[in-house]
Amino acid sequence: MNPVIDAIKTRRNVKHFVPKIVSWEKIAEVLDAARYAPSSGNLQNWKFIVVTDPAQKQALAEAAHEQYDITLAGALIVVCGEPEKAERYYGMRGERLFTVQNCAAAIQNMLLAAHSLNLGTAWIGVFDEEAVKNELDIPEKIRPQAIIALGYVKEQPEIPAKYPLTTQVFFGKWGGAVKDIMRYLNVTSAVLHRKAEAVKDSVQTKKQFIVDKTKNLFKKKS
Repeated sequence: MNPVIDAIKTRRNVKHFVPKIVSWEKIAEVLDAARYAPSSGNLQNWKFIVVTDPAQKQALAEAAHEQYDITLAGALIVVCGEPEKAERYYGMRGERLFTVQNCAAAIQNMLLAAHSLNLGTAWIGVFDEEAVKNELDIPEKIRPQAIIALGYVKEQPEIPAKYPLTTQVFFGKWGGAVKDIMRYLNVTSAVLHRKAEAVKDSVQTKKQFIVDKTKNLFKKKS
């Protein structure tokens, strides 16, 4: 399987961590991956606060409605958005939508990078925003978007159920669909497979023709 697709499909949101230090090298790799996420107008209107102090992690866990399991993670990364920066260029849509989208894209990069480094992550979106801002001295105009717990996994969560593709993909318009999307995709694959086989057969035929012609020449000479 393609390694990127494999990482996307095998990554999980982790609930329990092993109390083990995560090296700064790995934390830095995860943060660096976030930098390469797409953002509206390449604004990159995000900031990341890395928290490793036990007392601060405890305070953030309390702010996150007492999700104390995240205190065992090696680090907590608070992803903050700069809505004013996006509003300056894109108005209200930039403030209320693009900033959230930009930060979400950066977070997804972080989650996949962590997974590739054999680290687990938990994307925490439920928390008391003001409590988080007070704990980390975040300016009033900056908004915490998420807390990402980063660490070593205690137990790998099971694969959650996913809706079938047929219920989530439309063609041409809302509600527009083929009767069986998987059959549609398989038919496309089959066409490509037949074309590949036809090319293979053609090459084989030409190869055999050359072999036979060469044999006939040798027979004539002998």
